[in-house]
Amino acid sequence: MLRELRIENLAIIEELELEFGDGLITLTGETGAGKSIILSGINLLIGEKANVEMLRDGEEYLMAEGVFETSDYQTEELKELGIEVEEGELIVRRVLDKNGRGKAFVNGKRVPVSSLKQIMGTLVDLVGQHSHQMLLNKNNHIKLLDKFLGDKSQDIRSKIENTVERYGKISRKISEIEEIKKEIQEKKDFYEFQLNEINSLSLKSGEDEELEDEYKKLFNSGKIKENLINSYTLLKDGEHNAMSFIYNSKKFLESVSKYGKEFEEAQDKLEKIYYDLEDVVYIIENLEEDTDTDEFRLNELVDRLDKINSLKKKYGFTIEEILDYRDDLQKKLDTLHESNFEEKKLIKERDELTALYKKYAEKLSAARKESAALIESRMENELKYLNMKDSMFKISFGLIEGMGRNGSDQVEFLITTNKGQSPKPLSKIASGGEVSRIMLALKSIFSVVDNVPILVFDEIDTGVGGETVRKIASKLKDIGGNSQVVCITHSPAIASKATQQFYIEKKTHADKTVTTVRELNYKGRIEEIGRMLAGENITEAVLKHAKEILDEI
Repeated sequence: MLRELRIENLAIIEELELEFGDGLITLTGETGAGKSIILSGINLLIGEKANVEMLRDGEEYLMAEGVFETSDYQTEELKELGIEVEEGELIVRRVLDKNGRGKAFVNGKRVPVSSLKQIMGTLVDLVGQHSHQMLLNKNNHIKLLDKFLGDKSQDIRSKIENTVERYGKISRKISEIEEIKKEIQEKKDFYEFQLNEINSLSLKSGEDEELEDEYKKLFNSGKIKENLINSYTLLKDGEHNAMSFIYNSKKFLESVSKYGKEFEEAQDKLEKIYYDLEDVVYIIENLEEDTDTDEFRLNELVDRLDKINSLKKKYGFTIEEILDYRDDLQKKLDTLHESNFEEKKLIKERDELTALYKKYAEKLSAARKESAALIESRMENELKYLNMKDSMFKISFGLIEGMGRNGSDQVEFLITTNKGQSPKPLSKIASGGEVSRIMLALKSIFSVVDNVPILVFDEIDTGVGGETVRKIASKLKDIGGNSQVVCITHSPAIASKATQQFYIEKKTHADKTVTTVRELNYKGRIEEIGRMLAGENITEAVLKHAKEILDEI
């Protein structure tokens, strides 16, 4: 609900503050007094365009501010739009300076002016300006129809949303598999060539280091053998060799060991050296016998190492890296076979979800069509009541492509106001009077479910009179039972049905024209309705008639 409206320096309004209640609220006054300017202030709050020509002459800025009361439902909708509402109150402010720079604020937080339309679309529906009529937007028609279904469709809609979500996940997984398969398939021959090239060597971890060691020994076998022979000769086989010298020294120490412990210890250490050296000589002898030049084996090693080094240039600096690369190649090729199985499984699951979606969508569509028939019947009754007997209202159903979270239906409200003409979209209605009455009929049906708490009607009585305007007044009052209705009117019938009435008056003071607004009490309402009935010629009879109209239930 719009609880407070404050306007400064808008056209001929200098400063204005209004407090609104519930139900039907009417704004009345003479033509040109500034009633529509108040609507312009509301327009600013719902994101309508502003320009410097709207500023009051000589002022630096214009400002419009509204305090809105939100329900739990609207609070949640606003939260989804990133707007935090505290204690069910939303304060919207719009400012425009004389240089054309505008700013918008929601609960003290600056927001883009372009965002106001989306934010305020959940709170205010302005009938009389097509750009702000939620009912004229066909994208809202399916939402309204589903709200009309109520809780009985909630379960099936939840199942559809869940099915579509699962279908999307599986489809994305299939696409990922197909993309991977395509990439691998394009390089399959190359991967297989690389894998065969690596596998052909039957590499072992650490093999290259062992081969390098063996190569060094074979390549230098002549030098190694010569040095081993020289060592063996000096240690044992020469005319004067180390073993003989140590042996003789050991014998001399043995002969003196009986003279003291220190001689015995020296003799024991030398004896140990002798036997250690004997072991070394034995090892050298064996190494020398095992060391031979093998040209065939040397060539084998060179060939093997060359092949390994060739792979290192392509696939990794070490054998371990080459083997890791080989395993990765194998996994990619294995993926082709594994993914075929996985893809078939997912495709089967996706097909099952498609069938399930179709079942749910058909069930929801049947429920919608049942409700649509009821709405069509109620709309025709509403239009007949509003003296549009030749009108025909239809809810058109089409099919969307693919899957949708709202099912497979494409819904649009159609209408014709003349016999013999086929129904057309609501947005194609030409006559202003017809638009107002059609919107009123729609609002009469949907105001209970569309969750837009504030409806603004701009001179809905234009072009109609007599019995029709009395019926319009009655409908406005009925809608006021579910929503807050703000209506600019010249009709005493409509004004009399209001729960709250404001009188807009234009005054001139000190060469300045200003618009003033005051809320009317019971006596003031009788006088204003009298003026609406007879103009300036207000008699006792007119006031009596005005009171009778006001007191009508």
